[in-house]
Amino acid sequence: MIEKRVWVLISLMDTQQVANRLHELCSAGQYHEAMEELYADDAKHIEAMAMPGQDQILEGKPALLKMSEHWGKTNTVHEQSVGTPLVNGDQFLCQMSMDLTMGDGPMAGQRAQMSEWCLYTVADGKIKEARFFYAPC
Repeated sequence: MIEKRVWVLISLMDTQQVANRLHELCSAGQYHEAMEELYADDAKHIEAMAMPGQDQILEGKPALLKMSEHWGKTNTVHEQSVGTPLVNGDQFLCQMSMDLTMGDGPMAGQRAQMSEWCLYTVADGKIKEARFFYAPC
């Protein structure tokens, strides 16, 4: 029983470290860098819904980085905030909010305020999955 508790504690520390680093990078607006550093090669994003020109589920670090690069080039962020991560085992949750002007899609050129909850699952010290919860604009 002691061995199991030690493993859970080590797992929690790894998840906490990943959560803290994600918070640090995203709070500085470095979302793409966070993906490069913290995501597993087979990571996936599961959005609350499919976005124009994008599937609801996007898999693989190369595809996620391509999406992130496109997003960064086409949208203008005026203000953003990242909540303190809450860790539970191999997962953590944080809230992210942005005031931005959309660069493409049906809201191109429009300013919007978005808020979402992000649930991350960590394995082997890397983010394996990110699930996003938000209301449609």
